[in-house]
Amino acid sequence: MNECDRNARISQLHNHRHALLRQRDGRAAPIASIDMELNVVRSELQALYEDGRKPQQHSSAHKATTPQFV
Repeated sequence: MNECDRNARISQLHNHRHALLRQRDGRAAPIASIDMELNVVRSELQALYEDGRKPQQHSSAHKATTPQFV
């Protein structure tokens, strides 16, 4: 997943989270089901943020550290 796709997914998840919170406040659905879905959204957001914090490895960096035998 590239950076643009990751940011778009984060935005989608934030919007979905806010919609779920509004539903929960309005009691339009059973609270337990909304809370479960909120947990799923939160977990995916955490994974996306964690993935964004990892330093990206490029193939050229890998080639530079690979020993060359002649």
